[in-house]
Amino acid sequence: MPLQRGGVAKAMAVHVPLCVLVVTGQILIVDRVSLSFGVVPERALDSILAYGLRSYGDLFTVIYWAILGAHAAMRWHEAWRAEAVRAARLSSDLAQAQLAALRAQLQPHFLFNALNAVVALVSEDPPAAKRVTVRLAELLRATLAATERSSLPLREELELTRRYLDIEQVRFAERLRVEWSVDADVLDCEVPAFVLQPLVENALVHAIAPRAAGGQVAIGAARVPGGLRLSVRDDGPGPVAVAPTRGSGTGLRNLRDRLDRLYDGRASLSLTRARRRARGGGRGADSCAGRLTRGAACLVRAGGEHRRTRPLQQGPHLGCGKRWRRHLRREGGR
Repeated sequence: MPLQRGGVAKAMAVHVPLCVLVVTGQILIVDRVSLSFGVVPERALDSILAYGLRSYGDLFTVIYWAILGAHAAMRWHEAWRAEAVRAARLSSDLAQAQLAALRAQLQPHFLFNALNAVVALVSEDPPAAKRVTVRLAELLRATLAATERSSLPLREELELTRRYLDIEQVRFAERLRVEWSVDADVLDCEVPAFVLQPLVENALVHAIAPRAAGGQVAIGAARVPGGLRLSVRDDGPGPVAVAPTRGSGTGLRNLRDRLDRLYDGRASLSLTRARRRARGGGRGADSCAGRLTRGAACLVRAGGEHRRTRPLQQGPHLGCGKRWRRHLRREGGR
């Protein structure tokens, strides 16, 4: 019976008499062995016990309590580990439940936007409305296949984004011009599921929809020192009334919350405006930018700082640790 926390008195009431019995038995065993080898003469029981207690009593007592203490320590350690595993499992289950709730919020929000596009086309262009409905069914089928995962290869994320843009292309027609710039050697990198769609939607809402002439949306993915950069850029004026570091829509709030859950607060998402001069005079262009980190080994810049290359190239940064950087270098050498 090991010592238990909260029951020391009860345990001592058991182990003190048990220790006396064990030590007495050990003394008698040592005496019998010594007698068989002729080391000691035959003696009375009281003499055996008196001599044994003087010679071995302290040693046998220390050994008994040392074994008992080691056993109790092992039991306490096992209980602590079991509690730590249980707490970690509960924390993981909670995080998964929160991510599932956020994904569940994303699906109705996206479906609502897509159905709005269908409604807008029903009276104006019924054939286009039919095409959008078919493409929406295809997109929802692909989305359901990916919705159970918190991350997926970039090539799958880009395919989901392309299907989404196919629907919006029918709605906006020539008003929407899409440019893709994706390095082939990053297509197998894991990214958070549905990380691009809210950013693309933000560009469509603030850069394409308000303008009769529409505009251009550029989607890029490229390696940068320390990770992978995803960028969604547009040439629109951007949301004037929105604070530069906060997203205003459900999609962006949802994305920011998912990044917080996935990356434990080491991810940030912000709306930034990059001013540039276009030929013939131009206005500022907005991009939705963020930075993600894979873990404690990542080099994380100060919150909200972006790698500046040329105008409109801020974007979601996927930082990574040493192992993923080695993977990127290896994939790039193929």
